Order: sequence, then C-alpha cells, then structure tokens
Amino acid sequence: MTARKRLWVDPRLCEGHALCLDTAPEVFGLSGDDVAECVAEPAEELLAQVSAAIDACPRGAISLTDDPKGQPAP
Repeated sequence: MTARKRLWVDPRLCEGHALCLDTAPEVFGLSGDDVAECVAEPAEELLAQVSAAIDACPRGAISLTDDPKGQPAP
C-alpha cells in the first residue's frame, strides 16, 4: 500500500505572494485573507507542479508529507 501525500499550507507563515498559484493553479487558491489554500490530497500527476510550488514559496509555508493513516496535516 502506497502512502497518500498530504499537502498543507501553514497560514501563520503564508504572506500571500501567490507564487504557488502561478506554479500549480489546479492545487492552490487564495482565501479572502490572501492566505494560500490548497487541495489536501493532490492528484499524482500534479506532484511535480506541487514540488515546484513548494520550492517557490519564499516563506517555506507549504508542506507535502506521506500520510499512511490519512490523518489531517497539523
């Protein structure tokens, strides 16, 4: 069994630069407070874009982890 990938944006770190939206618009969006939001379990074919969005985030606010139990990100 393959572990599912869980994606999370830390709202305390996100400054709303929206570089993640430019890189992976199918996965990320902005809340009304200009904080990035994301799909918790991105499709496998979007993981390369997600990885690029993680690298582009100037605050390191985006995390992608293996979650074998399907528990929500912290």
